[in-house]
Amino acid sequence: MSALKSNAVVVLSLVVVRLQSALYSIISDCDETYNYWEPLHYLLKGKGFQTWEYSPEFALRSYSYLWLHGLPAKVLQLVTDNGVLIFYFVRCLLAVTCALLEYRLYRILGRKCGGGVASLWLLFQLTSAGMFISSAALLPSSFSMYITLATMAAWLNEDTRTAIAVTAFSGLIGWPFAVIVAVPFVLELLFKKRKFLDFFKNAILYGAMYGVPIVLIDSLYFGTFTVAALNIIRYNVFTSHGPDLYGVEPIMFYVKNLFLNHNITLMLSLSYPLVVLTAACLGVRNTKNRLSPMQGLWLMSPLYLWLFVFAIQPHKEERFIFPVYPLFALGTALLMDQLFSHMRRILGAGRSSFPNRLMGFAVLAVALCLGVSRMLATSMYYRAPMSVLSDLPPTNEELSVCYGKEWYRFPGNFFLPPNYRARFVESSFTGMLPAYYDETQNGTQIVHDYFNDQNIGHPHMLFELSRCDYLVDFDKGAFYDELSAEPNYSVDRKTWSIASSVEFVQAEESASFARAYYVPLLSYRYLVWGRYNLLRRNKMKPIS
Repeated sequence: MSALKSNAVVVLSLVVVRLQSALYSIISDCDETYNYWEPLHYLLKGKGFQTWEYSPEFALRSYSYLWLHGLPAKVLQLVTDNGVLIFYFVRCLLAVTCALLEYRLYRILGRKCGGGVASLWLLFQLTSAGMFISSAALLPSSFSMYITLATMAAWLNEDTRTAIAVTAFSGLIGWPFAVIVAVPFVLELLFKKRKFLDFFKNAILYGAMYGVPIVLIDSLYFGTFTVAALNIIRYNVFTSHGPDLYGVEPIMFYVKNLFLNHNITLMLSLSYPLVVLTAACLGVRNTKNRLSPMQGLWLMSPLYLWLFVFAIQPHKEERFIFPVYPLFALGTALLMDQLFSHMRRILGAGRSSFPNRLMGFAVLAVALCLGVSRMLATSMYYRAPMSVLSDLPPTNEELSVCYGKEWYRFPGNFFLPPNYRARFVESSFTGMLPAYYDETQNGTQIVHDYFNDQNIGHPHMLFELSRCDYLVDFDKGAFYDELSAEPNYSVDRKTWSIASSVEFVQAEESASFARAYYVPLLSYRYLVWGRYNLLRRNKMKPIS
């Protein structure tokens, strides 16, 4: 009975924390909005933005992946058609899925690595700001993170078929690069266990089981034979512009982002190989862990392989590291377990108890404080784009809500009431914007001449400012300069009035620690705030 209660507490803790992520985390990447929420909105409601990746001539994204989320959303639509409710319903499903997969890995870690490792991993997962932003995101990289949890659990449990099945599923329907996580498992299966027949038999079986319906669904939507997973590999690996057209950043981009999201667990998990090599040289084995130090290092090898592969790519995005986020907590748990064993070996079981507890509490305290502080900062300082549209009144005529310099913060059509359309007006951004799908029966199959894979803007996507009924603008306190490419529309009171306004941090003007972490009574002294405004055109005709 006590074990049942303990497991119930673990499941409840994971579900509650992940649901907090679903309800309070922001959309941190416009790719999530335009490449996933918007096409999903089109599938569900017949209206939404299309990016060039969904054009049939490129076909880099999978409609099969969208329908994984669209099917339960369709069921909810039988009860309500409210876009905001559907948005958060899908997010909550993702959050619960993540929590259940985490629980599965927690149980197996307890059996294979000991209760100490499992408990530490669980605590670091619950306090991880990285898991807060990724666990409920509608992104293939978050889906791949779920698969990482399933793969690691199957690998530890020596469940070959499940590991191959989930890896095949992730590679075909989600993000094909996610199979990198399974490379050490495959090498072990082929060259250590010599299970060549098992591997190829299951790979072919599950590849066909998942691949055939995925290809059929995508081919139906694109109107031509389509293997989206191959298309995205071809574009990113075998074209001259694929890897370096968007988001080219130095290696410090990942260092900064990973520290913000994982703080002390980043440093400790990356230090794990050094501790393992030291333990191997000294012949130390964890007294409560069935894994030898070298087995633990092999288990962690997907993290180091992933970081190496993506660190050397010119295109760097925060979401690219999502698939291995749970491994930072695992590496830290294994390292601390190893250090505890060292202390027991040096000081003895009795004398090592206090320093081990002190070390454990210190690391957990740092992870908890920095993790929670980061979660609060992102949800409190940067939520305005997801809340400012809530004051749009109902209408029976079509009205336009325009975005200029704030185009990349549009949360999606799920947040717009019926009969509103988001539009883009000219700004300093000259790259390619998304365009609305053709709202016809074969809208996904039409090839448009305004899409390209070179990030070259096209006037088709732009809307005349004079036709905008509403405009979303970030007021940083500047004067109105009508000659500017991005004027501060909020102070042009002759044309606009403020319909809704929410505080929003001016990241560039605020102290870096203050905008990154929430510290009660301190952060606000070092933050510079602007107003995120929903502007209404003056002298609009009355809303019917």
